[in-house]
Amino acid sequence: MAKLKLDLEPEPDVTVIGISCHEKDYRLCWALNRSMGLALTRRRQDIEEVSAGGTAVFATYDHPVDQENMRLTLVHNHSSKGHLLKEQKQADFFLVMDNELVGMMPDLIDRLRRTEFVLAVFPLPFEQLRAGHKLLQEPT
Repeated sequence: MAKLKLDLEPEPDVTVIGISCHEKDYRLCWALNRSMGLALTRRRQDIEEVSAGGTAVFATYDHPVDQENMRLTLVHNHSSKGHLLKEQKQADFFLVMDNELVGMMPDLIDRLRRTEFVLAVFPLPFEQLRAGHKLLQEPT
């Protein structure tokens, strides 16, 4: 009898926050940088998703973090070809942060809500996002 072994990757230690904002991605980044003291900059290679309708490109912004392998990324959920996470159509952007960084900012949700252009902020449990792995694509 053959034995099968499942090799599952552990879920990452990240917090995903949905942001509703009707402004362009660069305006939201400017507002977040200004209000929260961040330095979000656009990636050279955005997140891409290839489908039958073509290649969808989702604007992605990273904040340089001093510690190795720490993540603070803003990802646009909409493109001309569709949504990155189809089950979260109400979210215009996703802020993906390592849990360690979230622990350093106890008032994170309140600060995001007070940011100019932000209409709504809501935490999204990563383990409940069916396609959450798309948010974790590393820059090449």
